[in-house]
Amino acid sequence: MTKINAFREIERKLADSLAQLEATKKTERQRETREFADELKTLMKEYRMSAADVLNILNATPETP
Repeated sequence: MTKINAFREIERKLADSLAQLEATKKTERQRETREFADELKTLMKEYRMSAADVLNILNATPETP
């Protein structure tokens, strides 16, 4: 195998590895997002709050003493 062929093979393997890494990161982010959504829904049920209630809390400006 010539050096250029060896280089191209290494380059291809690197590209494959980077693509696999990105796919893994995306899958991890999706899992974390689902877990967060599930936990938030559970808390909303527990405290009998709607999505609008949660948004109002998040968008509220703090009172100054």
